[in-house]
Amino acid sequence: MRSMESAPARGVSVLRLEGQRMPHDEEAEIAVLGSILLDPKTALDIARMRLGNIGAKADSSGKRNAFYNPAHQLIFEAVVQAAEANLERPDAITLANLLERNGHLDLVGGRAYLAQLMNSVPTAANIEQYAEIVRQNAMLRALIGAGVDLVDRCFEPVEDVQVLADQIEQEVMSLGTGEGKSSLQTVKDLMKPAIQYIDDLMRGSTGARGLSSGFKTVDKLITGLRPAEMLVLAARPSIGKTALALNIAANLAMSEDNPAPVGFFSLEMPAKLLVIRLICSEARIGLNDIRDGAIPDGKLKEILEAGKKLAAAQIIIDDTGGLNILELRHRARQMKREYDIKALFIDYLQLLQADAGRNASRENQVALMSGSIKALAKELDIPIVVLAQLNRQAEQQGQRPKLGHLRESGAIEQDADVVALLHRNREEQYSTEDSRKGIEAELIIAKNRNGETGLAPLTFLPAYMRFADRSRVADEDVPANAI
Repeated sequence: MRSMESAPARGVSVLRLEGQRMPHDEEAEIAVLGSILLDPKTALDIARMRLGNIGAKADSSGKRNAFYNPAHQLIFEAVVQAAEANLERPDAITLANLLERNGHLDLVGGRAYLAQLMNSVPTAANIEQYAEIVRQNAMLRALIGAGVDLVDRCFEPVEDVQVLADQIEQEVMSLGTGEGKSSLQTVKDLMKPAIQYIDDLMRGSTGARGLSSGFKTVDKLITGLRPAEMLVLAARPSIGKTALALNIAANLAMSEDNPAPVGFFSLEMPAKLLVIRLICSEARIGLNDIRDGAIPDGKLKEILEAGKKLAAAQIIIDDTGGLNILELRHRARQMKREYDIKALFIDYLQLLQADAGRNASRENQVALMSGSIKALAKELDIPIVVLAQLNRQAEQQGQRPKLGHLRESGAIEQDADVVALLHRNREEQYSTEDSRKGIEAELIIAKNRNGETGLAPLTFLPAYMRFADRSRVADEDVPANAI
């Protein structure tokens, strides 16, 4: 293999790989291939799901192969090729013919070895256990390769150690999720999932429409919060963007049909206050009442019940202030790894720090952060909702906010899949002081890369820090002192 030794002065322990047996299990690899030949339809689907694109060695298609034995790599590749060619049963005979056409039959041991594989297991019932053994060993080999590469890179000149650490963490996490470095896919590879997605949409499948925000008027426009997408929620200060983000996060985490763990980065507000806001929203109790110690009689039970529901939901909050984008990416990966979050919220973009160099303009810093967040959404395969500030022009009398009102808007507008601008009349909360009505608000979908733009009418209940679809707000939802 290779041998590396560091000079004693460096204080690094000696790393030796020479003569070490690389992790692998020959019998498990044989059992996987034998199971596939016995039951191609079921076993191959399981094997491809468990062994897809992991390992340290790439096959001829550019995907990494989980098998250690070169002959087994070629056989598995041929089995996949046969399946993609719609060959219903790639048994030892048809597989031998395919390998022969590819010029690989002699390399794998000929027809006799294929027959031996077919007789290696009595049944394919244990394919999952066999495939898991192969997967575990492939992961170990890939980690060893990554570790050796890490040592080499650490001895090379590095401009920014934190950037290197972020890159290494991303690569190691990609090994954990079974993702290879190659992202090349043909239209043929993507056709089946694309048709399936269209069919799911036509049948009204909730999974195909993304995670529901909890607001029907919003979901109708953006088709839910979809994996790998970056959604920007922007507004002027004190309009309610944090309240709306918390509402959506709570709706996701407390959904009756499909509760989803969510992460929430609060760079401005302490976690304790966020939880108090969540309780107010869920218990329908005024935030001012809690602050003033004037909780109405009979409301304690509702508060405790709301707290119980929220405690059961998985909302993971990080309120560390002054985070830079690399630290945020690291913490987001930790949330994904430990809690398997399905969505992430960042409150808010302009409070993040960028490692773009001392002389970088604010526009360049925001561009770096925006691009990094979009890349993180794709890496974790989850929707990320980023809150952002609008500039002062958005407050001009009688004017709705526009995309151009985003502060440092160029990169944000370009990177985002959806840009939603929260708008309400600031004067209304004073002119309706004695009313039992909520404040009319609207979420303007100003950009929607994969759908239509439009306007979602909402009602804001400031006492509760809560938004609702305008048509769904009843009088009993609003207290007399709500405004």
